[in-house]
Amino acid sequence: MSPGSNTNLLSRLQLSFAATTPVLADKKKYPNFFRTVPSDNAVNPAVVKFLNFYNWTRVGTLTQDVQRFSEVRNDLTNELEKGNIQIADTESFSNDPCINVKKLKDSDVRIIIGQFDENLAAKVFCCAYNLNMFGSKYQWIIPGWYQGNWWEQANSTNCTTKKLLTAMEGYISVDFEPLSARQIKGISDRTPKEYEREYSRELQQKGVEASKFHGFAYDGIWVIARTFTRVMELLRIKQRQNTFHNFTVDDREVGKLVLDVMNETNFFGVTGQVMFRNGERMGTIKFNQFQEGHEVKVGEYNAIADVLDLINNSIRFQGVEPPKDQTFVRLQRRHINVPLYSILSTITILGMLMAGAFLFFNIKNRNHRLIKMSSPYMNNLIILGGMLSYASIFLFGLDGGFVSDKEFETLCTVRTWILIVGYTTAFGAMFAKTWRVHAIFKNVKMKKKIIKDQKLLIIVGGMLLIDLCILICWQIVDPLKRTVEEYSLEDVSHCCLLCSSRGRTFASLDVRLWQGLLEKRLLAPLSPCWKGGVVESRN
Repeated sequence: MSPGSNTNLLSRLQLSFAATTPVLADKKKYPNFFRTVPSDNAVNPAVVKFLNFYNWTRVGTLTQDVQRFSEVRNDLTNELEKGNIQIADTESFSNDPCINVKKLKDSDVRIIIGQFDENLAAKVFCCAYNLNMFGSKYQWIIPGWYQGNWWEQANSTNCTTKKLLTAMEGYISVDFEPLSARQIKGISDRTPKEYEREYSRELQQKGVEASKFHGFAYDGIWVIARTFTRVMELLRIKQRQNTFHNFTVDDREVGKLVLDVMNETNFFGVTGQVMFRNGERMGTIKFNQFQEGHEVKVGEYNAIADVLDLINNSIRFQGVEPPKDQTFVRLQRRHINVPLYSILSTITILGMLMAGAFLFFNIKNRNHRLIKMSSPYMNNLIILGGMLSYASIFLFGLDGGFVSDKEFETLCTVRTWILIVGYTTAFGAMFAKTWRVHAIFKNVKMKKKIIKDQKLLIIVGGMLLIDLCILICWQIVDPLKRTVEEYSLEDVSHCCLLCSSRGRTFASLDVRLWQGLLEKRLLAPLSPCWKGGVVESRN
């Protein structure tokens, strides 16, 4: 082994304890780069695991438009696709995020993964507050490396701190774990807690500020020490195996040996299990939740074992359950209120019984002078038309809760015909009688004029014939069909069974139009009739 091998070895090896940028993970550009701190991309598998835990399969991303966050978002997109999680919307912004937050809301995004610094985080949550994108229906997941009380230091928005805290309540932050929570002695013969106490004591003595990367720097020293120790052991073994030959090792062999040993690194340090995969640290990712003004640790993700461990009952969602990842439309068929239908049916039956009593009385006393003078045949038609209209109330109250879908479609036609025929029969007879009064009093010479009931029956029959022609054409050309109409609410969509056709409006308009014209024609001269006396009818 040449004397300069150690120098060449050091120039080949690059180990970082604080560089988290994903760019350094490119092995084509940086084949000899290792880091004891997890990359910014290391949080993405943890986020996907967290999403899978709550069965969230639809998310949106909101990213600050800088390279650091864009790299993380691109890797997150790949991880989400692997996890079969749909990205409903991807938004990026430079300064004002409100437009992009609004787009996420318009896309019905409920689970939002954010990548932005704390200065813009305050603006994001201010926009979220103004758009009501917080509470039980939304879940925000953001980076966890912000400084303490960042919302006070970075608040340059028009929202008060109280509004920001309201919008921030319940967010999940994700970041690497600076020190392991497992209190076991590692390679340094110290537990992470013991190491932290010694580190804090040194800080107090020297009067310097703490760094969140100190544990990774400490474990990095052990990585280098173990690598050099192991490489020297392997070289000695090779030297003993070649005692009869001059033993020489070139820089290329030493470099390959160093890289192999680095990749085989596996020990428990103060930051957890130290392992590399293609030079990337397989570390522990922690999950914190913002609860009542401060962050609380709710779980962690072990990248080596690919296991998510959430602390029992530590996560507090704003609602009784985790928010849904989208608005789920649950169709609920709206039925006629049975008690109300029963009340109306009872009233209708009473009305029909009363109409039947009048009909019986009218038929029984049809030869009585006063009854005979009131045109009993027309009265009977009025009563029968009223009873048909009463009967349509029962039919219009029947929906999918009482009859099958096929029967409902037949019911659409039947009830429409009954109502129109009943209406025309009743009012046709009434207006025919009115027309007779009008025709008699219109006679200025006051000559005796007799209009028999047979002529009035012809008038009513003509009106019914017009209605029947319209109804038959309607039925042939465009019959009524069963349709479902939805009334969307926030989370539930109600649906009602309706009878409709393309020409329903025009057909019903035709019926109403000619009936309306007829009524206007007959009602216009009605006022003088009130002054008339008794008009004798001839049967």
